[in-house]
Amino acid sequence: MSHRLAPALIAAVAMLSVAACAAAPLSSPASPTPGAVPSQAPGSLPPATTPLPQTPVPSAPASTASPVSEGPDSGNVEEPAAGPMLSIELVDATTIRATIEDPAAKAWRIAVAGTGQLAQDRLSIVVETGDVAPMVTVAEIHDGRTVSVMDLSGFGDPTAAAGGCHATLGVCVDSDSIRYPARGDGRLVVNLSRIDGTMPLTVTGGTAGWPGEPFILGPWTNTDSFPWDPAASD
Repeated sequence: MSHRLAPALIAAVAMLSVAACAAAPLSSPASPTPGAVPSQAPGSLPPATTPLPQTPVPSAPASTASPVSEGPDSGNVEEPAAGPMLSIELVDATTIRATIEDPAAKAWRIAVAGTGQLAQDRLSIVVETGDVAPMVTVAEIHDGRTVSVMDLSGFGDPTAAAGGCHATLGVCVDSDSIRYPARGDGRLVVNLSRIDGTMPLTVTGGTAGWPGEPFILGPWTNTDSFPWDPAASD
């Protein structure tokens, strides 16, 4: 071999040795360089990796509210109950203030009835919506039969007053004490006085509408009866 070729041949052998070392697989390093990313040969599959545990995302707490029923008034908790509502206020030892309320009504009624043998005796005050002013009638009923009817329509003027008393129940009504439904509130207020403070009575309210034609009253809906016991007034 020529001495001039020897250096070149030695250099070529050295280069082949370096390339072979680079291509040979690396043994597990004792201490890998931090942050170093191992090279991947083209076309080879990526090394299998162990999936990192996922941090569970806390779910929203379940609602403790009751389900809302479907309907036109769903969720509306401030709407008053439908139908007439009766309330009684003690004015003095012989007088009560009765209020019947129903905004959907066209007629309102407050009736005082006796008990025992006089259970069929009643004093009934009815106020019905009219064209110009409310129509007010007071009926005196004995043993289930109407014996007298007073028309108090037009006596709402404070300068004019009318009224009367039931013959057997001893209950009186004065037109001056009647507060008619106004401004769509559907509230009728009547003061009732008694001249006989010994007889137990009951007070019942009722309302009716115009389900068919105007001024043709539909069926009446009555409230529970309130016991007007004279002992409660003492």
